Amino acid sequence: MPRRKRPTWSFVVDRLDRVSEAVSIARRSRQIALQSIIIGMGLSGVAMVVAAFGWLEPVAGALTQEAIDVAVIVNALRALRPPWRTPSGVVPGKMARELREQHRLLEEDLDKLLQISDALDDADGQTAVDLILKAHRLVEDSVVTHEREDETIIYPHLTQYLADGHGLSAMSRAHREIMHQARLLARIASDLRAEDADKYLVRDAQRVIGSIEALVRIHNAQEDDIYEHVVQE
Repeated sequence: MPRRKRPTWSFVVDRLDRVSEAVSIARRSRQIALQSIIIGMGLSGVAMVVAAFGWLEPVAGALTQEAIDVAVIVNALRALRPPWRTPSGVVPGKMARELREQHRLLEEDLDKLLQISDALDDADGQTAVDLILKAHRLVEDSVVTHEREDETIIYPHLTQYLADGHGLSAMSRAHREIMHQARLLARIASDLRAEDADKYLVRDAQRVIGSIEALVRIHNAQEDDIYEHVVQE
């Protein structure tokens, strides 16, 4: 009985910067293709107009068309060459260490959020209200502040080191989702009274708190992965 061949596996690289690079390559290739189309059709149109007035002999016209085709092909081959402008591609080591330290401190607050979520399992009335308000203050003071600083200060500064945003556009979308969850928690905590804290509201609060905690941990891990691949120690 013949031996069965072992299957070959292909693996996907779990780095968001590769998505950014793929989008950049696709955009540049599309731009070059459009340039080639416009240049080729434009030059051919001019040659046909000139030939229509009898100013271009058949042999000369054929040679002209061949020259146009060669020019268009050469222009299209530019897609095989990387763009001239390339960023430095490295983040200063000091800056990366500061960003990692911010994540470490944020992880401590995320642990507190997880503890609050677990404590809500057996909480009701005023105890549940106090825990939800504590989680809300923690999210506003730590998570929301961190994400806003990332979006308005850190990311604009990082773009000078990272190729085509290096996945930062995807990171910005994660910021928006985290902020959306924070607003949901703020809505739950707004004017919350002990008599309002029934099991359904408590479960809603737990779900939102858990979403924020999980999203921020995943988001931080993705950012750390980006910093790890572009850091200059």
